[in-house]
Amino acid sequence: MNAPTALVAVTQEAAMSAAPAVIGRLGPFDVGFDGTLAARDLADRPSFGFRWRGRRIAACLDEERRVVFSVLAAHVPFTAESAEARPRVMAAIAALRDALPRGWRLRLSPDHGVHLETAALLGSPPTARRLVAAATEFVLALDPCLDLLEEQGARAA
Repeated sequence: MNAPTALVAVTQEAAMSAAPAVIGRLGPFDVGFDGTLAARDLADRPSFGFRWRGRRIAACLDEERRVVFSVLAAHVPFTAESAEARPRVMAAIAALRDALPRGWRLRLSPDHGVHLETAALLGSPPTARRLVAAATEFVLALDPCLDLLEEQGARAA
């Protein structure tokens, strides 16, 4: 190897060891060749959203390398809207609260919104594969909840 080629090789190796090579972006993250995620803006907690069955899923990475998912799943109908559906939806909410997967939380907001939230550990270092898998697992577990609420007459969120 001649001197200029050796210098280029050493310079490239030093550059690669100084900062991981980025192959692309996924929302607020840079994605490395090995799939690791790095927040582009360290001042803010990285967050993103996506839609599932017409609902906006909010996702945010917390300090513990967990991704927190939350969704406004449905609205309880007002009595004036559907006097017969309201008690069925309230009973479905009570049943749902008892049957939620481990680590999930259900909250009923003052405007009669049914909110669901959970968190998934992404590990260290977090990877794009783990993030996509966690989002997929969330929406697959969310589906029966949405089905129950809709079957009982809840309004779509």
